Amino acid sequence: MKRLAISLIGGFLLPFLYSIIVGPLTPYIKNNRTLDFLAMVPVRWPILLLYQLRVMPFESEPGLLLYIVSCNVIFYGSLIYFVQFALSKRKETSRLPPAPDF
Repeated sequence: MKRLAISLIGGFLLPFLYSIIVGPLTPYIKNNRTLDFLAMVPVRWPILLLYQLRVMPFESEPGLLLYIVSCNVIFYGSLIYFVQFALSKRKETSRLPPAPDF
């Protein structure tokens, strides 16, 4: 249960902190379209996915914002959850008693 709570909080905080850090830097990279695109991909990937599918089901900005936030929380939260799961399994295997000597 603790792992789930940490992953949900991390799934919200990771894109939020990324936006806070990269947001003020974007006016300085407007001349380079590649850097501007790479700066927006980690947070705006749900919009890019909709553009690739040629579907835009949201007519209002709050609906689109809710979609972006929920997709980011699900993606980054599951990523954090599986990293925590892998780290906990690695710790469990290292707790095995030493092999008996014959």
